[in-house]
Amino acid sequence: MRFDKEKAFELRRAGKSYKAIKADLGMSLATLSDWFKNENWSKEIKTKLASIASAKNAEKLALMQRARQTNISNLYGRAHLEAAREYAIHSRTPLFIAGLMIYWGEGDKRSKYRCSVANTEPRLINIFTRFLTEICGIDKEKVKVWILLYPDLDEDKCKDFWMRASGLKESNFSNSATIQGKSAVRRLTHGVCNVGLHNRYFKEKMLTWLELAAKELAGEVENAGMV
Repeated sequence: MRFDKEKAFELRRAGKSYKAIKADLGMSLATLSDWFKNENWSKEIKTKLASIASAKNAEKLALMQRARQTNISNLYGRAHLEAAREYAIHSRTPLFIAGLMIYWGEGDKRSKYRCSVANTEPRLINIFTRFLTEICGIDKEKVKVWILLYPDLDEDKCKDFWMRASGLKESNFSNSATIQGKSAVRRLTHGVCNVGLHNRYFKEKMLTWLELAAKELAGEVENAGMV
């Protein structure tokens, strides 16, 4: 037996992987595979090494997941603190309170990321859009709109109506959705407008503002704006 093959067998019996043997002796992985492919004891070592590697990968993934959860928790913790500071600044601003109350009554509460309201009243949509852009500092390009239509409504006319109502551009509008509706009479003239954005950080802030406003308005604190 060649010396390098004899040494390779010695290292393999010691539990070394093919890559480790290659690093020590310099032969190719294909050569090592050919030497050991019919050795049952080598197959057992391969199984053992695979098990160890799998355990290490699982541990690494668990550590990464815990680190990610910690980072997310810290991030949303900052969102709550930021929201509390902003509430103290804006809690006496009519447009801020109006935006909160609109969202409280009409907003999406289920989604972790979506912060939007749906309504048929153009002034309400206008106020909430202004709340997002003027008070919250959301870039207009990030505000997204879509319309819920009935089959007999003209999409272009409805879109033009809601563009004028919201003060947004056509580029803010996503594809409209059409439904049949239960009644052929008293249909909505311009459909239902849904306006908002996808942003988990902002959603956390919105929920914090609502909690602070609810406590203050319900008289549960002397002055929730002073934080």
